[in-house]
Amino acid sequence: QPHPRSLSFKGEGGARQSPLAITATIPDETDMTTHLTFVPGTMCDERVWAPVRERLTGDLTFGYIPLETARTGAEFRSLFEVAHETTGQPLNLVAFSMGGYLAFEFALQHPGKVASLITVSSSAFGLHEDEKRQRRNAVGYLEKYTYRGIADARLNQMLHPSRQRDEALKQVMRDMDRDLGVETLKIQMREMTERADLFARLPEITCPVMIIGADADPFLTPNQLAAMTNAIPGAVSASGSTSGHMIPLERPDWLAEQVNQFYAR
Repeated sequence: QPHPRSLSFKGEGGARQSPLAITATIPDETDMTTHLTFVPGTMCDERVWAPVRERLTGDLTFGYIPLETARTGAEFRSLFEVAHETTGQPLNLVAFSMGGYLAFEFALQHPGKVASLITVSSSAFGLHEDEKRQRRNAVGYLEKYTYRGIADARLNQMLHPSRQRDEALKQVMRDMDRDLGVETLKIQMREMTERADLFARLPEITCPVMIIGADADPFLTPNQLAAMTNAIPGAVSASGSTSGHMIPLERPDWLAEQVNQFYAR
């Protein structure tokens, strides 16, 4: 079987690349593998998906959309186009949090460019008012004061109570926050806080979809998870126990099992 080739890519406007390898693996025409394209969330990079990727089985190849390199709202969206052009085929998107919102948006705008979609801890409703207010306040603070890294209270907000003493998990989150830096944080807060409510358009999505949530995610309630699943024809869902918002880091074994089962169908 021919070996797939890997190509580097970046968005329009010369978006800077992550210090990590950013590649898209292009399957040969005779290659029967499934190519998954992973998408990160706010202040995340490839490390958020690493524990899941290493647990996946089957004939899979992987790509990555580096949202952390985008500097404008247009660049966030153009990176999906770049990934599609680079792979030369409809995308199998596996997207986390903010990345999942953008994946919903891309699937609605370009249905022929998305073969399947898995979203994790992602809401199509946009951000609720409390979260938007927190983000606006954070941007104002960052413009005036020195950023000293993500606060432990913010980490705990995103984690299940049983994970809040897991220092190794928290350190991954701190490392991503530190390496991406305050300018990336301000850009993501400014450019991605105001999100249109996509819920009414979800029935337009026709590709296979799985929506994944957790029992203690403050940003995606069980009712929202059920509503989105019911709105998309043929969609399935799963909810992880003992997990907060950071499912890829909190429950990688369980999440990898969901992805494996979805693509084994």
